[in-house]
Amino acid sequence: MGQLTSAPTIDCRELTTREINQRVHALIDEGVKEITIDNPDARHAFVPGIKADGVTVNFRGPVGWYAVGMNDGLTVTVKGNCGWGVAECMMRGRVEVHGHGGSGTAASIRGGLVFIAGDTGARAGIAMKGGTLIVGGSVGVMSGFMMQQGRIIICGSAADGLGDSMYAGTIYIAGKADNLGADAVEKPLDQEDKTMLAETLLPFGINAKKLPFRRIESGHRLWNFSTKEPELWRHAL
Repeated sequence: MGQLTSAPTIDCRELTTREINQRVHALIDEGVKEITIDNPDARHAFVPGIKADGVTVNFRGPVGWYAVGMNDGLTVTVKGNCGWGVAECMMRGRVEVHGHGGSGTAASIRGGLVFIAGDTGARAGIAMKGGTLIVGGSVGVMSGFMMQQGRIIICGSAADGLGDSMYAGTIYIAGKADNLGADAVEKPLDQEDKTMLAETLLPFGINAKKLPFRRIESGHRLWNFSTKEPELWRHAL
């Protein structure tokens, strides 16, 4: 069908979550490029598993657990908070939450970008395999746990265990992170890092030059088991 030029609105109050998700799929199939969803009322599992490029979905209100899971190309904005696991396992696309995020934000994402304007709960960016997570505020315990690729940019502070058992990838943090996780180490910030941070944060109105970012990476001590370091492994496990 030909592309539609109107930007339809879906009101959640008279519909089940399944009906809302089905309508979003149908509108995308019709060629709609922008969809507004009103009164989401923090319900769970909105628009999972959609593969579409050039389509924007705007939530006017908070969303619940596992919103936009397995996203593959959508641009999603949330005017409110989100629950656990937003954008979990995202392949491509962009998710912006103009509020706070729950635990497990951007867990296991492969690509794309996730932006949380406020704080997140525990385990933000765990097992990331690519992509970028930006947190305008602070993150909870064990964020970046077992990170494998990608980058996390934290403009605030981190609770205990940041980067615990991370294999690869990079974490940038501007606030406090006094108790790094097992095998997470601080490395010097170079000019390439500074340029990337400035360019990445600028679209969100954040001036990276005014924030004292540090760079956290894997120390590679957990890449191979060693009987000479049993305490390190006991702590990690």
